This record gives sequence, C-alpha cells and structure tokens, in this order.
Amino acid sequence: MQWGRIADVNYNRLNESLKLLEDFIRFSLENKLLLTAVRAIRTQFLRVKKRISMSDVIQARASRSDLGRSPAFDRSARRTSDDIVIANLARVKESARILEEILKTKDVRASAFMKEIRFRLYDLESALYAAMKRCFDPSLHVIIDDHYFMPSRLEQDVKTMVRGGVTMVQLRINDLSDRMFLRYANKIMGVLEGSRVVFIVNNRIDIARACGAHGVHIGQRDLPVRAARDLIGDQGIIGVSARSITQARRAEHDGADYLGVGAVCPTRTKHDARVIGLAGLRGICNAVSIPVIGVGGITNRNYRSVLRAGASGIAVSSYLYQGSLKRNIGSLTGKHS
Repeated sequence: MQWGRIADVNYNRLNESLKLLEDFIRFSLENKLLLTAVRAIRTQFLRVKKRISMSDVIQARASRSDLGRSPAFDRSARRTSDDIVIANLARVKESARILEEILKTKDVRASAFMKEIRFRLYDLESALYAAMKRCFDPSLHVIIDDHYFMPSRLEQDVKTMVRGGVTMVQLRINDLSDRMFLRYANKIMGVLEGSRVVFIVNNRIDIARACGAHGVHIGQRDLPVRAARDLIGDQGIIGVSARSITQARRAEHDGADYLGVGAVCPTRTKHDARVIGLAGLRGICNAVSIPVIGVGGITNRNYRSVLRAGASGIAVSSYLYQGSLKRNIGSLTGKHS
C-alpha cells in the first residue's frame, strides 16, 4: 500500500485548502475571530508535520504518474464563492481524517493531534457557515420609519428600492400592533425573496424571527448584544446604534455585525438625536473593524463626505421620501432605470 503517496497528497490538500479558507476569512469576511481560529489550526498542523519525516513523504510522491493529474479528473463547477468555501471545508475535513488514520501506525501522538485538528475544523465550519449567513452589503441602508410608513405603497416602494440598488431595508415602526407589524414585515420579506437585499427589523427580535428577517437592529437602551445573539441565533445579523467610541467598541466586543452611527447631521426623522458630526463618525470608524453605517440627515449632497469619513455605507430615510423615491435612490446609487 502506497501510504506515503496517500499521506503526501492529503498533507498538500489540507495545506492548500486551509490557506484558501484563511484568505477568504481575511479578505472577504474580514473576521478577526475566525482568522485567529484558522491560523491556530494551521500552526497545530505544522507541529504534526514536524513530528514526522516529511522528506520521506515527499520522496514517495509520484506526481508524473498520478491518475489525478489530468485536468478532467475530479472536475466540478463552482458557481459561487460559497461553493468554493464549502468544497474546501470538505477537503480539509477529509484530509484530516485520512492523516489521522495513517498516523496511527506511525506516530500515535501525531494521530491524536490530527484528531484534535479535525474537531477544531468542525467548529470552524460551524462558525464559518454562520458568518457567511451574516454577510451583507452595508452600502445603502434604507430605514422605513413611522413618519414615512405607507401601507398601501409598501410593497411597491420596496420593489423600487431593490431595483434602485438599495442593499439593506430596515423596518422601524412603533405605532402598530404586533399582528400588523408582523404582517408588514412578511410583506417586505416576500418582496425581497430571491434578491440579495438584507431585511433588518428594528429592536423586535420576536418579529424578526417570526418573519424570517436576516437580522435585527438594537439601540443602547434595548437588549444587550449577547442577549440578542442568544435569541436570534448565530446566523442572524445584529446592528447596534452607537454615538461614541466607548459604545462602538463595546458593541463590537460583544459581537455586533455592524454599527449605525449618528446622527451625522440634523435629521427630520429623530428631532432629539444628538449630532456627532463627521469628526465623531470618523473617530468611531477608526476605532472599530466592523462596518459602520452613517445615520442621520444624509442626502445626495453630503453622503460622499460620510463615506470619506470612513463609513462603509449610509442609512437614509426622510431624504428618500421628499419627492420621487426612484429618483432619490438613483441620486445615491447612480442607477436611474
């Protein structure tokens, strides 16, 4: 039995796939916790390799005669980045198990290390899937507020938002019964189904779960982030309102996925909102690594300044409803069709 060749190919598979996962986590997800986890696995794998004679393994390599060398061998299409990640998660788990078995006859301690790596890979897979579910584009976050909530136009307005390039829709209404709140939340989810637009429910985790929303946004007086996470689950997006560096850092530490920071400018939607200005926004953006969405008084005239201050996106409400919704969205996205 050519155990050396089998070991060699699985060492290579595990190395290559772990590196791909590390780069995906680093550059696509930009998730520090997952990056730390995958690097720890790679470090542990290096310890395994140091316990065995890699020169013997490499000398057993016969790549020229390998039946898998042909481009047609084991060829499968990858349609999305998620497909690539899923395929490489499968590769690392399979290789870890194979190496664990092979090493039982060579180095029992190294085999035990591989078993530990395999279970850490299971944990990484679970956390990575949850993080991928929480992926979102924060560029243009629309808040449907009490002041501009029009039931008769809701579905048509949301369709206009989707076509116009809105990336997130948040429902923030307080003057409805729970039954009616859920009814309209379901309508929004129905319109967004099949699109890449994320639906966020303000504060009401029960409504968010009942309608299948992608996440929830909470304020400083609402449930703590960790309690919200327990209720909405690992795959739910959690946004937190913040107007100071202290609040922002606490929210990030507790597991928030993004911050709504403001008011950047005076706003018609919340007359009592304290304005922190571009300087306050810039300070928070520099203090955290999660996406920051600028909120409050943002229009087509000042949104570029908000982005230059470091925000990953903007949240708008009153501006969109002053005249043509389609035209106003287009003034922010450049899409006028």
